[in-house]
Amino acid sequence: MLLFFCVGRTSENVYAQQQPGDRTSEKQDERKADFGARLLNASSQPKPEAKSSKTDSSSETSNSVSEDSPNTPGQQGVYFKGADGQYIPLPNLNLDQILEYLKQKQAAQVEQSPEYAVSSVSLTGTIKDDRAILDARIVVLINEDQKWIRVPLKLNESIFLKTGYAGAGESSPGGFNRTDGYLWWFRGKGTHELNLTLSISLKQQLPSRRLQLVLPQTAVSNLQLTVPLSQISLEVPSGVAVSKKAVSEEQSQVEMFGLGEQLDLSWQPIPDEKKVETVLQAETLITADFTSDSVLLNANQSIKALTGSFQSVQVKLPESFRLLDVKCEGYKSHQVTKGNLVDVSLIEPTVGPIELQWTLETDFPEQSGHFLIDGFEVSRAKRQTGLIDVQTLDGYRIFRTEGQNRSVYQIKANQKDLDSSYRFLKQPFQLPLNIERVKPYFSAKPFYLVQMFGNRAELEARVKINVFQGALDQVSFNWPHRKEEGWELELMQEPSLTEAIKVDQSQPDRININLLKRSKGAFEISFRARRPVIADQEPFKFSLPEIKAPSLSATSLVLANDTNVVTDLTSAPKTQVLSTPLVQLDQFALPAEIQILRKNMFQIQPGVNEFSAVVSIHSQEITAASTALIEIDGSETRVEQEIQYQIEYEPLSEVRLLVPLSLKNRVNFYLDDEQNPLVPTWTSDETDPIQNARLSLRSKKLGSVKITAVYLLTQTSQSELDIPLIRSDDVAFSESQFELLMMNDEDAQSFEVESTDAAWQQQLAMNNNAFWRAVDPEADISLKFKKSESGSLLAYSIRQAWIDCSIDLAGSYQARAQYQFPVSPRTLSFRMPENSGIKIDEIWWNDQPVTANLTQGSAQDYQLSLPIAKRKEAQTPANILTIDYSSTRHQRDSQFGPLTVGAAEFSDNLWIEKTMWKIRLPNHEHLFTIPRGYTPQFRWEHQGVFWSRLFSGQDEIPIDMNKTPPQRTDFMGVNDYQFYRIGPAASLQFHALSRSMIVFIGAGTALLLGFILMSISALRSALVLLVMMTAVSTVALWYAAPVEVLLQPAVFGLLLAVVAALINGTSRKRRESKLLTLSAPSDFIPPPSYSERIRPSEVDPEDITAVRPGSEVVDKPVSSSEAGASR
Repeated sequence: MLLFFCVGRTSENVYAQQQPGDRTSEKQDERKADFGARLLNASSQPKPEAKSSKTDSSSETSNSVSEDSPNTPGQQGVYFKGADGQYIPLPNLNLDQILEYLKQKQAAQVEQSPEYAVSSVSLTGTIKDDRAILDARIVVLINEDQKWIRVPLKLNESIFLKTGYAGAGESSPGGFNRTDGYLWWFRGKGTHELNLTLSISLKQQLPSRRLQLVLPQTAVSNLQLTVPLSQISLEVPSGVAVSKKAVSEEQSQVEMFGLGEQLDLSWQPIPDEKKVETVLQAETLITADFTSDSVLLNANQSIKALTGSFQSVQVKLPESFRLLDVKCEGYKSHQVTKGNLVDVSLIEPTVGPIELQWTLETDFPEQSGHFLIDGFEVSRAKRQTGLIDVQTLDGYRIFRTEGQNRSVYQIKANQKDLDSSYRFLKQPFQLPLNIERVKPYFSAKPFYLVQMFGNRAELEARVKINVFQGALDQVSFNWPHRKEEGWELELMQEPSLTEAIKVDQSQPDRININLLKRSKGAFEISFRARRPVIADQEPFKFSLPEIKAPSLSATSLVLANDTNVVTDLTSAPKTQVLSTPLVQLDQFALPAEIQILRKNMFQIQPGVNEFSAVVSIHSQEITAASTALIEIDGSETRVEQEIQYQIEYEPLSEVRLLVPLSLKNRVNFYLDDEQNPLVPTWTSDETDPIQNARLSLRSKKLGSVKITAVYLLTQTSQSELDIPLIRSDDVAFSESQFELLMMNDEDAQSFEVESTDAAWQQQLAMNNNAFWRAVDPEADISLKFKKSESGSLLAYSIRQAWIDCSIDLAGSYQARAQYQFPVSPRTLSFRMPENSGIKIDEIWWNDQPVTANLTQGSAQDYQLSLPIAKRKEAQTPANILTIDYSSTRHQRDSQFGPLTVGAAEFSDNLWIEKTMWKIRLPNHEHLFTIPRGYTPQFRWEHQGVFWSRLFSGQDEIPIDMNKTPPQRTDFMGVNDYQFYRIGPAASLQFHALSRSMIVFIGAGTALLLGFILMSISALRSALVLLVMMTAVSTVALWYAAPVEVLLQPAVFGLLLAVVAALINGTSRKRRESKLLTLSAPSDFIPPPSYSERIRPSEVDPEDITAVRPGSEVVDKPVSSSEAGASR
């Protein structure tokens, strides 16, 4: 009982007898073993000796329980009740360990207070020579009773001169280590006080002294120190409160509060200005910034004394700037004197450093284009240096004037927003800067939204601007006829960069939009305008503003008409409107109230934006169409009639319906897709055959509204069915149609339906679902049922056919043909091609095998009796007929013979919408010609060195389809080619060649032509090459596929021909021998001159064959040897 009492609230029950043969699940064993391990860890911790007697008694109790349990003698049994109510043993655990674990778990949930805390640290002392003697009072709070607590006091830099203790307990020194400093032991709960006298060495860096001491963490700490100097300058960390005062002519008292974890105090004497000459040092950081109408100088000047002290400083400021503000720590007053000299007075003397913060201003140099930065010269300063940072100004270029920079050097700017940086090393310095406006280059993309009302037009203009160079502070528009048309401008209410719209009176056609700031990059400006409009009058002029931009995109115009307004907009001759507008509505979102209106979109080329508009107001127009879904289930007929309204120009708040009396109080009306029905208001007499019903639309509707009427009818005849329809009283139906669905599977398979009223005509939708459309929309539905011979409720066509065929080298093939039916007919007939040697292997309807019966007297006509589909299967959009067949007839006696594969041809002229046919050829066999009447679904793609044909069609034969037989594994083809055609396909014929034959034909032909060209020199001309290319192109017009296949081998053959030509030329040059002829002595004798060879005195005047001087003579070339011989 003790065990149940202690542990029962945590585990509901810990102990139970274990029956022989009872076994727990493995998950329970693992969970309990983990729990036992945690108990063992908890029980392994040492327990206080005072509880040993209790432990012994508990052990005895546990042992007694163990003896009573039916376990092995000597083994203690402790059990834990699991979540399923079964008891799980905890091995190697006893009651003491469980109780200890529960106790520690409960104790761990209580947050314990710290053992000690340092309440306050108070330091008081004086400075003697190079040491500080401090009296420290440290108050420590101990939270543990009768236990020694060690407290780290820190104070690492000090030496204890004297110690004292006051408190209700005991204390004892605990030694020293580098991390915690001095350690002290305390015993006794309550407040303990330590009084210590410390000696601390000062750090000296003339003329300053520095006192540092590490302190224990505490909330209250202070220091009171007497320094033997009358005037001193202090330096302490930020966040520490400090004050000083002179207590005598030779002493000062310093008080500090909130010392933190370290005391850090530096001081140095302040010399008397009258006794020691003051020499200063100044470091100045100047930042030049710009606004729209001024130049600002923000200077941070650090001044300190190298010798002596100072209570005032005199600074010469730039003469072209006005002083706006000056401030520093210890500031008293300032006075501006002649020459822009400023005297700054301090509250007390100091040696610094002090931080003077200057703010100066001058007018923006828009006209002159330059300004000068100089000044900030400190009197009595021996060393004066500084930095000058010039901020970037959008739309302007800032540069210094070369040759006039005294003591100023340009350096690299270290911040992204800086235009340039400079350093000056002495005073005085001058930095003249020029500022030039950069001509902005930007692009503009205008978007205009015009909303037409019956009496006014409202324009909302938005322009997306992207500045690539410079910056913009103003955007201009040309609007020539703004005043004539009566446009009034106004700013947008939402936040925008637009500050104001200004119209220059000298240029009334120009609109200037000022921006809030100089802007660059991408941004958007916007404004509104409105003008009066008179509806149903003569055309009026209508123009839009044209933005002036270096790069202007086409203007997007959206014309939104009010609900009852129609606008006819005609562009002027000079306005270029694109015929296919591409209005970028993704970049310019339309308001929600505009999206529901009728809109016209235009895109206008840059230029004139002038139109002629006619606004007309229309009355309300309503059109309605009816679509009914009739579901027949036995003797009950459910009708769901949808009446689709299209409301134009004026909204509609209610609809009026004409309901047959037989449907009153039996029909439910629903608005759009709402679940809650509408409550009709009946306004006719109880006996009227046609009841008038009014339906409230909950709110005014414009556009498309759908009313759905649902009602049930009882079928009194098995062969006829009359269905009354609900009509609209607001407008006659423009179209009425219905669709019939048989819910009973047997009825759907065994009945055909026809309409007895000629007004209804049966049609087939794009999804192969049949429906009836009324020639007279006012006609009711009257149907007649009869037995179906084809096993289908309505006419249908096969949606798709997939034929997969694998061909071997001999021309035999195996094939699988799959056909997608929109319905589930009872019977089906088809025929296979004759004289094709085709044998039917297996036939499936979806995933069920079907037996094919040959028609009597025919060897290729088959009759199928298909299984009746279940209701859920009948509602599926597709049924798959699978036919596996093969042909053992050898078609190829040679490689050039054609290959023909066949497929089923269905009877009753059953149409197949589209056919996809895949052929698989053996390895090294390739398609050579394209089957006639088919479109290939592949293209040539570059893969490495060669080109190959890869699938590129939109539809591929599905590999896996639901509710179909498993895929065939006996197809051996490797090279796949897929074709497509509209309509059925009974056969497919093509040619295929082996790879070696293709290479032989293509490369051999090209190689032969190459040899012919090399052998016959007369054929080596550009004309012959052009004729050959023309011939190849002409052949490709009729035989494109073979030319494409042979093109790669032909290129290979041409390369072989070129290589052969190179080898032939090289070998011929090697066979030619080179002969060297020795020169004769006569070869070096020059030939005689012309005058020497022909002498006039030796010529016979009677000789008619003589050559006389002055006559034209053609010399025969004479060699030098011949010339020598003649001599």
